[in-house]
Amino acid sequence: MTKIFDRTNPSEAVKYFRHCILTGDLAGALSCFDKDATFIERDGQEIKGLDNIEKSMEHLCNWKPDIKGSKQKVTIVGDLAVWVDAFTLKAFTADGNLLEMNGATACLMKKNENGIWLWLVDNPFAGQVFEN
Repeated sequence: MTKIFDRTNPSEAVKYFRHCILTGDLAGALSCFDKDATFIERDGQEIKGLDNIEKSMEHLCNWKPDIKGSKQKVTIVGDLAVWVDAFTLKAFTADGNLLEMNGATACLMKKNENGIWLWLVDNPFAGQVFEN
């Protein structure tokens, strides 16, 4: 059964992205990013440009993690939106070990000319700012 996502809605755009990651759809996951996007890695490194973001997304898509969000909040101002939520992630690594993670994500989204919400800045490790 094919799932349908209305990416003209920020919440559905996030669901689509998480679906792509879960199913290992690298092309779909990359289609969620603006051409000028920045992805922030766990160590705080800012990865700029789709070619570079693809490397991070490829790693994630290989795990095919199940990412569940909770306590979402979206604030829309014109063609920009700020998305924040708490999440849990479960996946199995290549060697079969269970990986579990939780945290908070903060994203700046931008509506493109077709009305699709894309990530301009994606910081899936935003919650770490408040640790220790």
